[in-house]
Amino acid sequence: MKTKLNQSKLKLAIVSAMLVGSAGFSATSYAATATGTMAVSTSVLMSCNISTTAMTFASYDPTATVDLDTTATITSTCTAGGAAVITMGQGSNPQSGSSSAAPVRAMLGGGEVPEILLYQLSMGSAGGTAWGDTEATGKAITADGTAQPFTVYGRIGKNQTVSSGAFTDSVTVTLSY
Repeated sequence: MKTKLNQSKLKLAIVSAMLVGSAGFSATSYAATATGTMAVSTSVLMSCNISTTAMTFASYDPTATVDLDTTATITSTCTAGGAAVITMGQGSNPQSGSSSAAPVRAMLGGGEVPEILLYQLSMGSAGGTAWGDTEATGKAITADGTAQPFTVYGRIGKNQTVSSGAFTDSVTVTLSY
């Protein structure tokens, strides 16, 4: 007996068999599972940054009967929970008897012959506790992770005899943590 093959049905059967066979290759079947725990850890380092504003006094009048006061701001941002201390150097023109703990600061300037104009930097209030360059005379802080501003009080004492002109100094501000 002669069997008549239908070509379109044969092609359909072959394509169907190929699809069913390849589906078995891409679908993976598992019979069981196992789990484990991966430990994840790090350590957070203490980190800080600091910025300052300029301290600019109004014009000084040597004949005035009152001290000349002004302020500036130091802003520190440190990792929350950390401890730090902000200290201030003696300036570029430290005077005789000046020390890290008790700085005697001076601006240099004036006329043809350089002169000094003494000033103080303090914390708390103008003329208050000197802001020094040691841990004991600096500003101790406990960081909270945000920008923390601190006021620096400046004072030029009255009745200093100086010539007219510009007077300047530069003070190093250090944040130790």
